[in-house]
Amino acid sequence: MNELELAQLAMPAANTLLTAMVSDGWQAFKTRFARIVAGRSGDVDSTEESIDQLRQRVIEYQTRGDEQQARNEIFALLCAVLGRDSEAGASLKKLLEDVTSSDLGVRAQSISQEATVRDNGVSFQQVSGTQNYRAN
Repeated sequence: MNELELAQLAMPAANTLLTAMVSDGWQAFKTRFARIVAGRSGDVDSTEESIDQLRQRVIEYQTRGDEQQARNEIFALLCAVLGRDSEAGASLKKLLEDVTSSDLGVRAQSISQEATVRDNGVSFQQVSGTQNYRAN
Protein backbone atom coordinates (compact mmCIF):
# COMPACT_ATOMS: atom_id res chain seq x y z
CA MET A 1 0.00 0.00 0.00
CA ASN A 2 1.55 3.31 -1.04
CA GLU A 3 1.31 6.44 1.09
CA LEU A 4 -1.61 7.93 -0.81
CA GLU A 5 -3.65 4.70 -0.59
CA LEU A 6 -2.80 4.46 3.09
CA ALA A 7 -3.97 8.04 3.64
CA GLN A 8 -7.15 7.49 1.61
CA LEU A 9 -8.10 4.66 3.96
CA ALA A 10 -6.70 5.99 7.25
CA MET A 11 -8.29 9.45 7.35
CA PRO A 12 -11.93 8.43 6.83
CA ALA A 13 -11.28 5.45 9.11
CA ALA A 14 -9.99 7.76 11.83
CA ASN A 15 -13.15 9.86 11.56
CA THR A 16 -15.39 6.81 11.73
CA LEU A 17 -13.50 5.31 14.66
CA LEU A 18 -13.47 8.64 16.50
CA THR A 19 -17.25 8.79 16.33
CA ALA A 20 -17.58 5.13 17.28
CA MET A 21 -15.19 5.40 20.23
CA VAL A 22 -17.27 8.05 21.95
CA SER A 23 -20.53 6.19 21.40
CA ASP A 24 -22.25 3.74 23.71
CA GLY A 25 -21.84 1.01 21.09
CA TRP A 26 -18.02 1.07 21.04
CA GLN A 27 -17.71 -2.14 23.06
CA ALA A 28 -19.25 -4.06 20.16
CA PHE A 29 -16.28 -3.12 17.94
CA LYS A 30 -13.38 -2.72 20.36
CA THR A 31 -12.10 -6.31 20.26
CA ARG A 32 -12.22 -6.45 16.46
CA PHE A 33 -10.30 -3.20 16.28
CA ALA A 34 -7.78 -4.55 18.81
CA ARG A 35 -7.22 -7.63 16.63
CA ILE A 36 -6.48 -5.40 13.66
CA VAL A 37 -4.09 -3.23 15.66
CA ALA A 38 -2.38 -6.22 17.30
CA GLY A 39 -1.77 -7.75 13.89
CA ARG A 40 0.59 -10.68 13.77
CA SER A 41 1.76 -10.17 17.34
CA GLY A 42 -1.60 -11.55 18.43
CA ASP A 43 -1.41 -9.75 21.79
CA VAL A 44 -5.05 -8.66 21.72
CA ASP A 45 -5.43 -8.27 25.50
CA SER A 46 -2.57 -5.80 25.77
CA THR A 47 -3.75 -4.03 22.63
CA GLU A 48 -7.26 -3.70 24.08
CA GLU A 49 -5.76 -2.00 27.14
CA SER A 50 -3.92 0.44 24.87
CA ILE A 51 -7.11 1.09 22.93
CA ASP A 52 -8.99 1.72 26.18
CA GLN A 53 -6.33 4.31 27.07
CA LEU A 54 -6.64 5.84 23.60
CA ARG A 55 -10.42 6.02 24.03
CA GLN A 56 -9.98 7.82 27.35
CA ARG A 57 -7.69 10.37 25.69
CA VAL A 58 -10.16 10.79 22.81
CA ILE A 59 -12.96 11.51 25.27
CA GLU A 60 -10.74 13.99 27.14
CA TYR A 61 -9.80 15.73 23.88
CA GLN A 62 -13.45 16.06 22.94
CA THR A 63 -14.34 17.37 26.38
CA ARG A 64 -11.70 20.09 25.90
CA GLY A 65 -13.01 20.80 22.40
CA ASP A 66 -9.90 19.43 20.70
CA GLU A 67 -11.45 16.86 18.38
CA GLN A 68 -8.66 17.37 15.84
CA GLN A 69 -6.05 16.08 18.32
CA ALA A 70 -8.18 12.98 18.89
CA ARG A 71 -8.52 12.45 15.15
CA ASN A 72 -4.76 12.89 14.66
CA GLU A 73 -3.95 10.29 17.29
CA ILE A 74 -6.28 7.71 15.75
CA PHE A 75 -4.96 8.55 12.28
CA ALA A 76 -1.35 8.05 13.43
CA LEU A 77 -2.23 4.67 14.93
CA LEU A 78 -3.97 3.58 11.72
CA CYS A 79 -1.03 4.71 9.58
CA ALA A 80 1.35 2.67 11.73
CA VAL A 81 -0.88 -0.41 11.55
CA LEU A 82 -1.48 -0.17 7.81
CA GLY A 83 2.17 0.61 7.15
CA ARG A 84 3.43 -2.52 8.90
CA ASP A 85 0.68 -4.93 7.80
CA SER A 86 -0.77 -4.55 4.31
CA GLU A 87 -3.39 -7.21 5.06
CA ALA A 88 -4.86 -5.08 7.86
CA GLY A 89 -6.52 -2.86 5.26
CA ALA A 90 -9.12 -5.48 4.30
CA SER A 91 -10.00 -6.18 7.94
CA LEU A 92 -10.22 -2.46 8.68
CA LYS A 93 -12.51 -1.87 5.69
CA LYS A 94 -14.84 -4.65 6.87
CA LEU A 95 -14.89 -3.22 10.40
CA LEU A 96 -15.69 0.24 9.04
CA GLU A 97 -18.55 -1.17 6.94
CA ASP A 98 -19.99 -2.79 10.04
CA VAL A 99 -19.56 0.37 12.13
CA THR A 100 -21.22 2.58 9.52
CA SER A 101 -24.08 0.14 9.03
CA SER A 102 -24.69 -0.05 12.79
CA ASP A 103 -27.05 2.28 14.59
CA LEU A 104 -24.21 4.39 16.02
CA GLY A 105 -25.00 7.21 13.63
CA VAL A 106 -21.53 7.00 12.11
CA ARG A 107 -21.54 8.18 8.53
CA ALA A 108 -17.96 8.35 7.28
CA GLN A 109 -19.17 8.93 3.75
CA SER A 110 -20.00 12.50 4.75
CA ILE A 111 -16.36 13.20 5.68
CA SER A 112 -14.10 14.56 2.98
CA GLN A 113 -10.53 15.69 2.69
CA GLU A 114 -7.81 16.84 0.36
CA ALA A 115 -4.41 15.17 0.34
CA THR A 116 -1.25 16.11 -1.48
CA VAL A 117 1.71 13.74 -1.71
CA ARG A 118 5.05 15.41 -2.27
CA ASP A 119 8.57 14.10 -1.60
CA ASN A 120 7.25 11.03 0.28
CA GLY A 121 5.17 13.23 2.59
CA VAL A 122 1.40 13.42 2.80
CA SER A 123 -0.34 16.69 3.61
CA PHE A 124 -4.02 16.73 4.57
CA GLN A 125 -6.70 19.36 4.67
CA GLN A 126 -10.01 18.10 6.00
CA VAL A 127 -13.04 19.95 4.71
CA SER A 128 -16.71 19.45 4.06
CA GLY A 129 -17.58 18.73 0.47
CA THR A 130 -15.84 16.35 -1.86
CA GLN A 131 -12.62 14.39 -1.72
CA ASN A 132 -9.75 15.49 -3.93
CA TYR A 133 -6.42 13.68 -4.12
CA ARG A 134 -3.42 14.87 -6.08
CA ALA A 135 -0.04 13.21 -6.40
CA ASN A 136 2.76 15.64 -7.27
